[in-house]
Amino acid sequence: MLSIPVEILRMILEHLDRADLTKICLLNKICCSCSQDVLYRDILGGELVSQTLAQSTHLARRVRSFKTVCYGPFSADALRNMSSLRHLSIHAQSSYVLEGCTFRLVSLDCDFRDDELFRKFLNSQPGITDIKLHSNFKDSCPFDESSLPNLNRITAFLSWFPRLIPGRPVREATLLDILDGERPFDLGIFTLSTAPIRKLTIHNTFLYPTIPGSLLAQIFPSLTHLGLYTDIQTVCDLFIYLNDALNTL
Repeated sequence: MLSIPVEILRMILEHLDRADLTKICLLNKICCSCSQDVLYRDILGGELVSQTLAQSTHLARRVRSFKTVCYGPFSADALRNMSSLRHLSIHAQSSYVLEGCTFRLVSLDCDFRDDELFRKFLNSQPGITDIKLHSNFKDSCPFDESSLPNLNRITAFLSWFPRLIPGRPVREATLLDILDGERPFDLGIFTLSTAPIRKLTIHNTFLYPTIPGSLLAQIFPSLTHLGLYTDIQTVCDLFIYLNDALNTL
């Protein structure tokens, strides 16, 4: 093992399963360090995993992707230790777990309630390009229009789109299913993106039958993928509607 260059060792470790990587950790310090880089790069877990990462800073620093569903006790120190984290998917009760975090995210998937603490966190993450928000936008605090300047993919409820689309290079948008009280809105908001929308997933009631297919083509001239949430009763009518839109492209 001492004759294998570290670069070659890392390539080998990429092809091992977790059980073999755990065994490699027992060989020597170099093998242990390289194996842990792979073992802890992508983490899926809950309370027990968070406790481990809270107590072991050297392991938490290796985490690049972290996914957890934890509505019970959660150690916020785990996230604070993940200084190299780039992809975070977290479903927890409060955004307090983000306080003191120094990582710079590329993607965020969460259901934190919209409040000042969460807005402050978003303002500190200019590198986010992909965001999924499973909570509704609240007007209880000011929204910083300069936040998330590099955003190009959005998955959220309708209320977020008038705030996240304008002035940002959004190319892909997914509107989550309609919340109570939401109504069809002006799709012209998508024209305020600084990049052309190429992929759109939306509930059919936002489009059909109130918006002509020709208008859809005008709003999304660069659209290459269209996904619709619908029910079987409207499928035939939607085919006619979409045919109208395609004929105007």
